[in-house]
Amino acid sequence: MLNAELIKKKAIEYGADIVGIGDISYYKDTMAQRDPKNILPDATCVIGCGFRVPRALYKAMEEKRQYFNYTQLGVKLIDEEMSEIFLLKMAALIENAGYDACVQRNVSNLRIKGDKTTNPELIDTYELALAEPVAPNKVVPEIIMDFADSARICGLGSVSCKGNVLVPKFGPFVRFVFIVTNAPLATDKPFEKSLCDNCKECEKACIGNAITNGELNSWQCAVYYRGAHKSNPFMTDEFLKNHPDREAIINGEYRFDSEKARSIYKDLDFLPSKATGYAPCLCGKLCDIACYNHLKEKNLL
Repeated sequence: MLNAELIKKKAIEYGADIVGIGDISYYKDTMAQRDPKNILPDATCVIGCGFRVPRALYKAMEEKRQYFNYTQLGVKLIDEEMSEIFLLKMAALIENAGYDACVQRNVSNLRIKGDKTTNPELIDTYELALAEPVAPNKVVPEIIMDFADSARICGLGSVSCKGNVLVPKFGPFVRFVFIVTNAPLATDKPFEKSLCDNCKECEKACIGNAITNGELNSWQCAVYYRGAHKSNPFMTDEFLKNHPDREAIINGEYRFDSEKARSIYKDLDFLPSKATGYAPCLCGKLCDIACYNHLKEKNLL
């Protein structure tokens, strides 16, 4: 018999590190293009699962010993290989019991219509600006769930001031997948407390000044994630040699919007990215490291 206990047991067996189940009723105020009920109208709940990213991948970047493995193993492999196999196994378990399982992995390079942000992890991100509903009573496609809020609803963690998820066991070092289902499963309470205390350690640590008063400028982040700061060990004197704002850029003082960011993407080509579509992280994720260290110091992990 399919129940919450079996779902959680199998999720851990198949490779997840944390799992929770959120009642669909908690999405009642979610915008239409984020609402899982517009993916599966008779959904009863959402199953959320998290995969830890090894701490040592962050440590290797912090100590400037290795960068590429974080992107390949800590981002791409979890999102594209590990999580996909996991989701298909979980879907088979649920659908063999007679229910629907609409699996949701991170849609890394797409943004819903109206979302002007970007994902620094990808070589570029595309807003579905031309999407239109196919009928008057239909929602504009594509429906892309809010993973951060869904993690909270599933009881897995809290949303930080800059929008990522913090979980009690791993802090920010975690990635998520979800399953929208109509299976009648017992659900968990949403995560109520906030692990983020607005300490602003992430803001202080960001070499690109992409976080201001707890708000992330994703385009600013994308430029420095790719290595525009002078701390990038792969940068040479040839980088932006004739650019009038070179000094401001490499010192993290220049302000980027989407147009300005994309104009120098071609110059931010320090490690291979074209074969996978993922931009190597050359800022070292110092924001997340600072966050993790603060949470440890406060005994919140």
